[in-house]
Amino acid sequence: MINLKSIQHYLLLILFGVSLSLGHVAQPQAAEVGRTLVAADLKQQPFIDAATVTNLPVNTELEVLKRQGGWMQVKSGAGEGWLKMTAVKLGTAAASQEKSGNGLSTLVNLATTGRSGSSGVTVTTGVRGLGQEDLKNAQPNPEAVKKMESFAAARNETAAFASSAKLQSQTVEYLSAPAATSASTGVGSAGNFGRGN
Repeated sequence: MINLKSIQHYLLLILFGVSLSLGHVAQPQAAEVGRTLVAADLKQQPFIDAATVTNLPVNTELEVLKRQGGWMQVKSGAGEGWLKMTAVKLGTAAASQEKSGNGLSTLVNLATTGRSGSSGVTVTTGVRGLGQEDLKNAQPNPEAVKKMESFAAARNETAAFASSAKLQSQTVEYLSAPAATSASTGVGSAGNFGRGN
């Protein structure tokens, strides 16, 4: 007899498999083609709060021009701009159909191997952090600082929230400094992190 827990488990596996098969995004080379996986806002700049050029529907064909962090600069019939890389599937729709096989084989493969594709390769999407060049070219943004400061809560608001949630104040002591700071133990000045030294 199949219980509710088993059904939930299989549904999660199916959703995981679908997300893996849809999440294949590789580093684009020169002018690759792709399509949108979901309806997505085409942005003027690679920022979430940048002005929107237009909204692209699902399966809009794209030409990928370049990649920057978690964003791809793309060109479509509706215009040129930036999309989050998780909204883009590289390759043509026909090539994707050829590679993916039928849905049943994908599910069987997922259930037996934990992988959704027939190639046995697990796909992962990652975004690297700031590089040395990014830090070197960084410029101050006083408007962003003002916006960030506007999110600060007043002391009385935080006290009221803590009280309503029945939170209690706790004092946490600093860790004591390590006895020895030798290079062989890997402990150095980072051992005093957070102590104001």
